[in-house]
Parts: sequence; structure tokens; C-alpha cells
Amino acid sequence: MFQDRTRPLAVVAMALVSACGAPGTEGGNRDDAPGGPAAVSDPQRIVSLIPTVTETLFDLGAGDRLVGRTRWGVYPPAARRIADVGDGVRPSLEAVLAREPDLVILYDGEANRESRERLERLGVPTLALRHDTLEDLRRNVLRLGEIVGCPDGGRALADRIARGLDAVSRATEGRPPIRVYYDAWADPPMTIGGGSFINALLTIAGGINVFGDLGPAAPRVSLEAIIDRDPERILVSVARDALHRPPDLATRHGWERIPAVAAGRISSLDRDIVSRLGPRVAEAAWSIAETLHGELPAPAPEPAVVGCTP
Repeated sequence: MFQDRTRPLAVVAMALVSACGAPGTEGGNRDDAPGGPAAVSDPQRIVSLIPTVTETLFDLGAGDRLVGRTRWGVYPPAARRIADVGDGVRPSLEAVLAREPDLVILYDGEANRESRERLERLGVPTLALRHDTLEDLRRNVLRLGEIVGCPDGGRALADRIARGLDAVSRATEGRPPIRVYYDAWADPPMTIGGGSFINALLTIAGGINVFGDLGPAAPRVSLEAIIDRDPERILVSVARDALHRPPDLATRHGWERIPAVAAGRISSLDRDIVSRLGPRVAEAAWSIAETLHGELPAPAPEPAVVGCTP
């Protein structure tokens, strides 16, 4: 997602904000919107335009209610069998309406305001979720559990995620924190700031984001600023099939001046794991922790959340 030069920078920023969320999010979940989920009783035909919502619904045992998903919502593998309705930002309403949904779940962002309002005018209930932080993730998991009539499953899943993150924090406790530059985009250089959930994962994993003091989720930075902040390690998210090929950042003009690049202190992360704010977020934190600190004591296995059918 972050290194594919065929995709616009806006998509990079969007992914860093909320795991494929939308920029310009407003505060809170819009449960009180006209035609919103308060007007829905036991939805059976759900279109999910947030990839991690799709994943969450499968974890809650409600995957069979999904009749449409965004093109990026392909996890778990069973999600690929669901009709692809295209992008989650400014979606094709024709494709969405063709699925005859009784609930559409989409990003709570300015880019989706018009689509949401049009759906509501047509009598299609919507749920617009803010999905930027770990706190948002927990709130959304609980809300989705309620919507599909599985509140106990929602609480169990939310608690499992929290325990997983706590396990990573305990495993790295007492280890010297490692100062990290997270390479989100090459030209112009973009990284993660304090507004990205990945910043929180770095902290949990025993790292320090050298640009964590910057507010935006995906700030542009200069080469000189990276050199000045002198990270000990550079992390790059790549496609899974490229994990065995460490990125050669020294080929970028001037990057050999960064000590971590000159010394080869560059590590790859699986973008499909670390870039998604969803049920696998503890797995993402664990992968970052082991990348930074080496092999860590394995956490106790977590039982799978048992989905329920209302």
C-alpha cells in the first residue's frame, strides 16, 4: 500500500489515518444519523466499506450477512467470495444499491458525506464510523457486536485484542526503546505522526517514533529532518512476497547520508498486517516488537472468539 507508486499520496495518508479510513474524519460515530442503525433491527444484508469492519464481522460470526465489501476488504480469505462494490471512499452508489443492503457501513469522513446523505435520502440505513485509533477500534468492535445481536462476542473480541496488546507491552518492558523512522512513502518522504494508530503500535512494541511529535497521521518530512533526528532503525512496510528482499533505501538520492541507511539498519514489515486497524492489530504490534528487539517469549495462545447467531 505504501510503496506502490501507482497509487496517489492521498491513499497513503488515508491508510495511515485509519487502516484504509478516510481523511477529514469527524468526531464520534453517527448512530443518531437519519435512517441510521437505530432504525435498523437485526440487519441481514450488510455492505461494509471499511476493510477491517469486514474482518470484524467475520470474527463475530456474521460474515454470512455481508453482501458487499470494498475492493480492499479481502481478509479473511472467505471475504473474497463477497461481491466487490469498489472503493470505500466516494463509493459507487449504483454498485452498493445493487446489493439491496439493509445497512451500509462506511467511513465517517468528509469524503463520504455526500454518499452517506444520498443513501439516507433513498431510505438506506448507514453507520458512519470514525476509525483512527485503538480506542476507536474497541468502540467499533463493541458497536458491531450489538448491531448483529452478539454483544457478548463483541466484548470477547475487544478484550482479546486488548490482552494481545498488553502481552506485547509486557514482553518489551524493560528493553531499551529503539528510535524508529517509519518509511511510508519515498518521494516526497512521508512517515507516520502521532495521529496514526501505527504510532501507538510502535510505542507498545518498545519503539520511539522519531516523528511522533508531529500531529498529522501521515506528515511529509524532509531528508534533512530525518538525518537530524537520526533514527536507530528504519521500518518499511512491503507486500508479503517482498519480505525476503530488504528494501535498498541507499538508492534514493541522498539517503546514504542517514546513518541507519548507511549501516543497513532497515527492516521490512508485512503491510497487510501492520497497516490495518482491526482484529489482528496485536499481531501487528508483535511483529514490530520482534523486528525491533529480536525473538521474544511467545505469548500464551488466545482462544478464538466464538461467533454467535442471534
